[in-house]
Amino acid sequence: MLLILTNSLDGTADEIVRRVGVHRVFRFNIDLWRDYEISLDTRGFILSDPSGRFCRSSDIRAAYLRKPTFDDPITIPEGGCQEDWLRAQMSYFLQEVYNWCRDNHLVRLVEKGAQQRFGKFSQLRLAQDYFAVPPWVFVRTSNPIVFTEPCITKPLTADFIGDYKLLFTRSVDPSSLDPEYPWLLQEEVAATHDVTVVYVAGRSFAFALDRSSFEGIDWRTHINRHVLAWQPWPLTDDFENRIHKFMGAAGLDFGRLDFLADPSETYFLEVNPNGQWAWLDEDGSRGIFDTVVHELTKGWSAV
Repeated sequence: MLLILTNSLDGTADEIVRRVGVHRVFRFNIDLWRDYEISLDTRGFILSDPSGRFCRSSDIRAAYLRKPTFDDPITIPEGGCQEDWLRAQMSYFLQEVYNWCRDNHLVRLVEKGAQQRFGKFSQLRLAQDYFAVPPWVFVRTSNPIVFTEPCITKPLTADFIGDYKLLFTRSVDPSSLDPEYPWLLQEEVAATHDVTVVYVAGRSFAFALDRSSFEGIDWRTHINRHVLAWQPWPLTDDFENRIHKFMGAAGLDFGRLDFLADPSETYFLEVNPNGQWAWLDEDGSRGIFDTVVHELTKGWSAV
């Protein structure tokens, strides 16, 4: 049985369940935790879902970490609230379920906590051994900020600012920034294309987006508002080999790597160790779903 740890809004998990087969998968949606019966002790754990299906830890042949998050933010009053406490308890429980699967060598592709183990600064330091990396600095100073122009700033996390607002990557004049705030600054690349590469256990699937097809410098601001025409992007053998070596040095079996490409160079930006990817292979014709399912079921189930 494949155990998927995710939430009820995860469409990628929907498709994986369909491809692997419902009878071969148990899905735990953390946001619907009240719908499950759970028990965990020194012998292992048992989960049962609303349909009455059981998942015993002894039945698991592979575990896949998708998006076990609560996507509906809650307003926490000054004195705290019970719902926030309950969510923390369930997140702790899920971590221990993951730990059991990890300790029994059942976790496939995605490592929980890889974002903290291998954060943006660690990525940029390692990436310079394999790729071109635009100069960057993280700075908080009481003096006016001086940095290469033109440059961009971007957040370190996807956390909300104030009333559920997000900071996307944007061009800035470093001298106009408030030096009392912390800023991640990077030299702006006059790129023609965004390039994203889905890496799955040694295989690379590359796609590019023409930057003239959208406004601004961060294509994510157009998600769910415009159709973004990502097209397959040919990788040279040398570049694909560098990706493979980088991911090996990072200790990652899976990730979505982001680059910027101009006519003469392709620049590394970052890698998300559990990045979204289904939108690049919605009909399954580009091979990503097939490869992910193969890795999740390899050695225990024919699909």
